[in-house]
Amino acid sequence: MAIRAVFFDMVNTLIHMEPDRHVLSAEICREFGIEVSDRDMLRGIYAAEEEMSGGRPLRWNADEDPQTYIRYNNRVLSEAGVALPDKRTAVAMLQRFAERFKDYRFAVYEDVRPALSELKRRGITTGLISNMPHKMEPMLQKLGLADLLDFAVTPLDANGENKPAAPIFLEALRRAGAKPGEAVHVGDEHFSDGKGATAVGITAVIIDRHDLFPSLQGYHRILSLEELPALLDSLA
Repeated sequence: MAIRAVFFDMVNTLIHMEPDRHVLSAEICREFGIEVSDRDMLRGIYAAEEEMSGGRPLRWNADEDPQTYIRYNNRVLSEAGVALPDKRTAVAMLQRFAERFKDYRFAVYEDVRPALSELKRRGITTGLISNMPHKMEPMLQKLGLADLLDFAVTPLDANGENKPAAPIFLEALRRAGAKPGEAVHVGDEHFSDGKGATAVGITAVIIDRHDLFPSLQGYHRILSLEELPALLDSLA
């Protein structure tokens, strides 16, 4: 069956933070004498995101109970293979995270516009499926992606449901006018993007930009969006 629609995750698929979250997090760890590589930090972040689906807000407020934030950070560090800090140090690290994450911006990966342009040239409908709980159009305009994506679906369009829940994927299919077998979803998280897409019959593609998961099973895997057109050819 021909591929009629391709959906994309947003953060770490089409765009990334500048500075990257895992790079900045590793820098902060090293400020506190915790030696960890950027790559291991990213591996830890993925593990924590999978275990704690709500994720960790970037900036902890001193009026909040720090325990959830500490548990998240400890999961990151544990997966990264480093010793966990004591509670006093952990709280000080939260304060430093809050300071450092005040100023960041989003940037588009270099392979995004060429890939989306090629899909548009082929007449394929392109859509965004994001867990960001707000209207995406202003952000897409600012990033220069609005003309390359036909629509954006967020929890606001799916009764508050996030990926991997089915409603957000089904809404994307409805807007694209495509059957599940005619659609592909590209995202960086196998536990939300891959699991959710597969559950409704959409072909799931995991973009593993840092080659962290070479043994990932059950999904198509690419390292760059440059590989996507050829993959679509093989699926068709």
